[in-house]
Amino acid sequence: MKTAPASAKMQGCAGQAGSGGAMQGSAPLFEVVPAGIFGPLASANRRNYWSLLCRLFDEFFGPDAPVPPSHGFPRREITAAIERYLLADDPWEDEDGQAPDAPLNVRASAIHDRFRAAGWLRQERIGAREMVTMPPMVAQLLSTLVEFSEHGPTFVSAKMRSVELQLQQVAEGRMDGGILDEAADQARRLLVSLASMGLQVRDLMPELSKAETTAQFARQWFERYVGQLFIGDYAELHRADHPMARRSSILAMVQQLESGAPREALVAWYREHVTGGDEARAQQRLARSLGRLRELERIDDYLARLDEDIRQANRRALAFLDYRLRAPDKLDVLLRRACRGVLSAPEEALRLPVAPGPLMDEARLRPPQRKPAPIPRSANATAPPTPEQLARLSLLRRMKRARLVNAEDMARYVGRHLQHGAALESAQLGIDGIEDLRAYQTLLTLALRGNRIGGLRREDPLGRLLRGFRVELLDAGDSDDNDYLRGPRFRILRVGAAHPLESA
Repeated sequence: MKTAPASAKMQGCAGQAGSGGAMQGSAPLFEVVPAGIFGPLASANRRNYWSLLCRLFDEFFGPDAPVPPSHGFPRREITAAIERYLLADDPWEDEDGQAPDAPLNVRASAIHDRFRAAGWLRQERIGAREMVTMPPMVAQLLSTLVEFSEHGPTFVSAKMRSVELQLQQVAEGRMDGGILDEAADQARRLLVSLASMGLQVRDLMPELSKAETTAQFARQWFERYVGQLFIGDYAELHRADHPMARRSSILAMVQQLESGAPREALVAWYREHVTGGDEARAQQRLARSLGRLRELERIDDYLARLDEDIRQANRRALAFLDYRLRAPDKLDVLLRRACRGVLSAPEEALRLPVAPGPLMDEARLRPPQRKPAPIPRSANATAPPTPEQLARLSLLRRMKRARLVNAEDMARYVGRHLQHGAALESAQLGIDGIEDLRAYQTLLTLALRGNRIGGLRREDPLGRLLRGFRVELLDAGDSDDNDYLRGPRFRILRVGAAHPLESA
């Protein structure tokens, strides 16, 4: 198999060693993300920290979550989500091996502080509130890690078509180095995936051979090998119309871009948009992208090695299955037990163990095995509810309805007290039953929410109960006592009526 030069392999990732021992040409990872970001993922609870990060990413900061506010989420909302996760699934252990016994809110706050100290979360104070966000580069890193952990079978067809279409855009006159870099990166990722596929197959076989039963081996073989490690379109790689046949067209377009006016246009694009006017760095950037695309010449070598690894894995799997199916269970134990029995048995016991009489007599044959009659199927019987269950269900529905306040109930309660006047204070409201008590509680809640900064929010579901009237809080310090509730005083005003102070 052909190998690339060492300089090409180390391009973009290696350099001369500095005085401190660090590689000066290596990618500056910790200049982009916080230095201690991998601390939680290297601790004893790394699996639990990873699960929490994925859940927070899906619910608050990821692409599948609703659009987050520009100033972030309140700290209490994040810690409450962590508390829900701990309450639903709590396999955590302390770093010393002891099970944590702290209160749930304390543990959730400690986990939040751990993520904040490591750099996964950022907390800022806006006014009197503490708002939490995830830095953009950290969110991009987490998205990359999630995509890497969820990586499935490789589809060579889609990647080759994508590279070809991007190069066609560049060859047709759109001299955009960004498109060329993206095509080069896809070609590199395709080769890396094919190169690692054979190693995954070889590493999987010793692990599958440890299966204790034939059924366990077969299940792992088809679930992990065929379902997860196999190339999605492997059966179509050698067909005439497969996009692999377009590899010569891709290499021809790369050769056209290496010289003449297209090369000068691409170098000018890199010099203007990437290297800040540096001609040498622009030439190197273009050479790196074109070199990665030329590596597609070696894709046949990778596929040939992968074919051999898969054939060898299939032969080993078939031999293992054939041995497990033919050999009795624990054959070595049975053979050792038989040898010990023969060596310790007396001589007269070693004769042929057959009864007197003809060996091939019809009476000695086993009778034919008769299949039992199938059990007749019947539908599942359903038992009707008892009168007590029906009465309990009716009582439960009446209890829930008595505690529910809708717009009609509120209009009926307010209209009964606000028939002739334009304003009414809370001390004048009467309570004759549980329905009136719940209506009074709802009016008190509307008065308290309407007294906040900004008033009653538009999305507040209680706002739909205000039909033809509004509620105002009179004095948050003074309270009314109506033998059932003690709360602040409030006033009910008919919509359109003048305020009492304005009319005075």
